[in-house]
Amino acid sequence: MKNYITLFFICAIGVSCTKNDDENYREPTPTKSGNFLQDLHVGDKLYYSMLVGENYFEQGEDQFNYTGDTLELEVLELSALGAVISQRITAGSQMRSNPDFYYWQRDSVYTNTWNIVDDSLFVESDALYSATHLLGTTRLKFSDYSEQNVQLTGWRTTYGYSESNAQLFTTNYTLFDQYYDSLSVYIHNQPMSYDANGTTTVFSKAHGIVRSSEYGWWTQSGYGWDRIW
Repeated sequence: MKNYITLFFICAIGVSCTKNDDENYREPTPTKSGNFLQDLHVGDKLYYSMLVGENYFEQGEDQFNYTGDTLELEVLELSALGAVISQRITAGSQMRSNPDFYYWQRDSVYTNTWNIVDDSLFVESDALYSATHLLGTTRLKFSDYSEQNVQLTGWRTTYGYSESNAQLFTTNYTLFDQYYDSLSVYIHNQPMSYDANGTTTVFSKAHGIVRSSEYGWWTQSGYGWDRIW
């Protein structure tokens, strides 16, 4: 888990939801196997747009803005051990030229091995400690979450504020014109009960990570990454 969030002094410059012009870019084909890792190829790149949000505590008042920063995930290797995927902030991102503070080093490149074992996704870092731009957790279960059907509104969900964990789901969700029939929503807010950060991850075995966010108890503000298809 990252340290208390201090990056929220970032000035949101505007919406940036376009991929970098990259002649080597290959848009992944829609999932066919029901396992997003099996549908990836070496060289595939996935993109996420960064958001900064406020008022996590107040449902319906959770405002957010896209910052103009883009996260690129690239498949480097595929083997029986899983998919080796790098994570980097693209060269055209706002943080590259913005003097304001960001939590990460602007040129950080994290490499992780993603693997699905039984019914869980494991993301193992090649560093001593877990290092990732995208995720606040290293394991996600793909079991059908049936605790409550929620909607994604603003940068959070319609689930009431809680400092405990919740396994939820959402249906008929559209993000950047991409439609998702059903997604799991894992809220990991138990750390907020002792003033640490909470996280929310929206995902499925078929589509992978669609949205991730992290937020602090003290500021009730946070950041996240939304998948650009």
